[in-house]
Amino acid sequence: AYLLGVREFYGRPFRVDRRVLVPRPDTETLVEVALRRTAARSLSMRALDLCTGSGCVAITLGRERPTGVVFAGDISPGALAVARENAYRLGAYNVAFRESDLFGAFAPRGCFDVITANPPYIASAEVDTLMPDVRAYEPRLALDGGPDGLAFVRRIAAEARAHLTVGGTLALEVGAGEAPEAEAILRAAGFTDVESTRDYARIERVVHGVSPRPA
Repeated sequence: AYLLGVREFYGRPFRVDRRVLVPRPDTETLVEVALRRTAARSLSMRALDLCTGSGCVAITLGRERPTGVVFAGDISPGALAVARENAYRLGAYNVAFRESDLFGAFAPRGCFDVITANPPYIASAEVDTLMPDVRAYEPRLALDGGPDGLAFVRRIAAEARAHLTVGGTLALEVGAGEAPEAEAILRAAGFTDVESTRDYARIERVVHGVSPRPA
C-alpha cells in the first residue's frame, strides 16, 4: 500500500504513506458498529474519532452521514496532514481535524452521539515480533498499546462518558483476544449494553457500550 500510495477502505480510495497505518478491512467493522448504534440519530449525528490516522473511519462516517458532523483527532501532525488530504479528496466537508492527545483538545461537553477509536493495541513486547512489513514500516506510535495492549482502552474508557450524550456509544477496535478484558474495562467505567462484534475473520474486533448518563 505504501508503494502504491493508496488503500481502499469501505469502497473509497485513501491515500497512505509511512506517517499512518494502512487501513485494514477489520476496521470496517468499527464503522459498521458506529452506524448501527447511531441509526436513530442518523440525520443529526455528532461523532468523534480518536487516533484517526489516515482519517478512514472519520471520513467514512462523514460520507455515510452527510448531514452529521464528525470531529477527528490524532497526536501526530503528519497523520493529520494525510487525513486532511483524504477528507478533501473524498469530499468529506463535514469532518474537522484537531491535533490532540486523545480527548485533550476536546472539551467535555457531553455532545457526541458516538466516539470511535482504533487506538494502538499491540502489547509493547510484541511489536518487534510483528511481520516485517508492519514493524519496519508502519509508525510504532500507532501500534504500541502498552504492556498488555490495553493502555489506550483504559484511558479512553475513563474519559469518554464526559464527552458522550445520554445514550451515546463508545466503540473501540481491539486486538485478537483482548475483547473480554476490554469489555470489563468499559463496564468498570460505567458503560452499559457492552458487547463485542466480530470482524470478517470472525475475531472479536470491536468492543462497544452505551453511556447511561453524563459522567
